[in-house]
Amino acid sequence: MAGKRVSLASLAGAPVETVPGASRPDLIHVPPSTVAPTPLNPRRAFDETELAELGEDMRGGQLQPCVAVNKAAYLKLYPEHADQLPAGCRYVMAAGERRWRAAVKVGLEHLDLLLRHDLTESRVRFLAAVLSENVQRANFNPIEEADGLRAMLDLHDGNQAAAARAMGKSKQWFNQRIGLLRLTDQMVQLVLEGKLTAFREMRRYAAMPPEEQYAAWQADQEQPRPPKQPSVELNPGKIAGTVQQQQAYTAVYPPADTAAAASPAPVPSQPEATAAAERIPESRTAIQADTPAAQPSARRFPYDDGLSAGQLLIHKMPPAELEKVTDMLIAHREKQTAGVS
Repeated sequence: MAGKRVSLASLAGAPVETVPGASRPDLIHVPPSTVAPTPLNPRRAFDETELAELGEDMRGGQLQPCVAVNKAAYLKLYPEHADQLPAGCRYVMAAGERRWRAAVKVGLEHLDLLLRHDLTESRVRFLAAVLSENVQRANFNPIEEADGLRAMLDLHDGNQAAAARAMGKSKQWFNQRIGLLRLTDQMVQLVLEGKLTAFREMRRYAAMPPEEQYAAWQADQEQPRPPKQPSVELNPGKIAGTVQQQQAYTAVYPPADTAAAASPAPVPSQPEATAAAERIPESRTAIQADTPAAQPSARRFPYDDGLSAGQLLIHKMPPAELEKVTDMLIAHREKQTAGVS
């Protein structure tokens, strides 16, 4: 009689043999030689200079332990990795390979490990722990990230929604990143060399047919780039003038008397600095009064006013730099959302 077909996804989520005390993590101190990184870690690029600096910092104490599991429990999950782990290895890392490499590089005698026995309950749980630390890193290579997500997708038989849920992410977030696997080898090399850094541009090229991607990138490089705008201090008079002329964004600080500002009134003929001084809050009037009218004091960036800050960036920042900021803010919001859920 033919055997029953078994789904890879069902095996991936199936728990292995339970271990007493599996829910209790243990903090241990072991020689780095007894630890090995998991072959599942998609991160491959490590800066040797940064590793040496991190290792020297760790001499004074390791602020964050590496996360690991027992080798025997790991091999129950991934018996195919037996030949890829050193003979003297007793623990396999799920997170913290960079710290481990730094410790090895500078010759530290001990490494702090947090043993998480619960991570060996299923392949999905272990892989989610491996990917989560890397995804939260701001400088994680998006190509390496996509490779890691492909492994999670394989565990769920190609179901993106299920793979995204396993990582605490939305399907849209997962789809955007896994789509980078459609980039050709030439385009991947551009990413690795730092010649293609904007995530939005990577997605645009990945959506093109393979034979058109590199040619499109070359054509984009030949386009004239907008001149870099010099950094200018936020001057109250200049900000007010720009608002009146373009209505592109509101003033950094609202008028002290909103009712008076809302009613129409003739604009008096007076120097720009004096008009700006009347529009600032009363608490700042004394400071402005001591400042010569010809040289109004510079105004700080409105860190406590998100709307005004965003409008200033849209108006002042070059498009390429604004795109980088936008991608970073989106990634930050997704990270916070994942943390809450």
